[in-house]
Amino acid sequence: MYWFIVLFPLMIYPWGIDPYYTTTKTNYLYLFVFAAWLFIIFKRKYRTLLPAKDESKAIYILLVFLSLVELSTAFTNYTYSSVYGSIDRKEGLITFFSYCSVFLFSYKLLDLKKVNKVFPGIAIVSMIVSVYGILQHYSLDFLPRNSAMRGYTGTYTFFDNPNFFGSYLVLILLVSMMMYLTEKNKKLLSLYFIVSSLGFIALIFSSTRSGYVGVFCGTVFLSLFVVLKRKYLWKKWASLLLTMALLLLVINITEKGQYFNRINSVVTDTYSVASNQSTGHEGSSRFFIWEKSFPLIPKYFWVGSGPDTFEFVFKASPEELQEFFGDPNITVDKAHNEYLQIAITIGTPALLTYLLFIFVIFRRAFKAVRQAQGNEKLILYGLMATIIGYLVQAFFNISTVPVAPIFWSILGITMAKSESILKNSKAAQSFEELTEKSA
Repeated sequence: MYWFIVLFPLMIYPWGIDPYYTTTKTNYLYLFVFAAWLFIIFKRKYRTLLPAKDESKAIYILLVFLSLVELSTAFTNYTYSSVYGSIDRKEGLITFFSYCSVFLFSYKLLDLKKVNKVFPGIAIVSMIVSVYGILQHYSLDFLPRNSAMRGYTGTYTFFDNPNFFGSYLVLILLVSMMMYLTEKNKKLLSLYFIVSSLGFIALIFSSTRSGYVGVFCGTVFLSLFVVLKRKYLWKKWASLLLTMALLLLVINITEKGQYFNRINSVVTDTYSVASNQSTGHEGSSRFFIWEKSFPLIPKYFWVGSGPDTFEFVFKASPEELQEFFGDPNITVDKAHNEYLQIAITIGTPALLTYLLFIFVIFRRAFKAVRQAQGNEKLILYGLMATIIGYLVQAFFNISTVPVAPIFWSILGITMAKSESILKNSKAAQSFEELTEKSA
């Protein structure tokens, strides 16, 4: 499990006629989950997956969510796409089962004594990915591109799309910043500083506004809940944030101001929508997609249209597609809002179940963080910040196979650490009560 989480971003196959990394990563994900379940069954380790009475709620909710995905698949008119996913996205029933499995493995099977070693591994691999993204920005990428990206001048590395790359950077940036705050060893401290800086440069070059907003929200959470109350972290935190601000300033100047304009467009687009002056072009025409998608929610309220079938139910005229996307034949295959996507394709009950699942994890984490001490408290806050950053960017983005398994794994690790802290706290309290009675 450790090596899968750490190496998954690098699991690509760049050869062949049209190398599309989402398909490759999906195959790796399926192979890993299949092998893991075989190991669990043959070694009879399935009992370790069973939750204790006080920690069963999240797993039961997850089972309900997976059952709703299966129900949506059973009633769809698009069976193949619902089971295997669309050609380029691959988020069908099998993939959702794999996501749930990754959560379960991270939650119940990952050794808690070694779990903190996952974060340095994630950081080191992210440094490789970020460096390649920076090189790609300057047209120095050496891997072959797929047909959809051969004329593209932006940064997307091993994720097929800059938006997907941005959502990955949200996760790894906040994890790296968390480790930077907790680290005391000077060499490792320098490593996390460099990793965070490189990840931030790659995020700027990705031009992914959802990523900008996600990292900003996660950084604010860390500032308020971790740094503000601990004066010994102020200098360290200020050094990192000042470095990032200077990097943004220098890059913006050298790139003729395009990134400040990009960031400013977040504010102007939000104002246009809030003041009812929208043209539909806001958010790279996301608002147009959302306006056309909302009427589909009541139509597919209970079981949805089927996993990964958005392209079959979204309707827009060729004239609208030409106006908003410059191509009357373009296929809109995602809602560009993860929550809207779930509501339409899997159903509103599935969306509510998914949100309840996230809420339960957060509630346990908030309960545990009150009992945690030292770095464990900071790491738990950092994991919460990472989840918040991802959930925020998901409002403008979509779930995708190259990134989602990492997010589901972080959910599992967060739940595992929370339960461990709560158990240790309860055991310590019981010991104290027993000692007092004996005395």
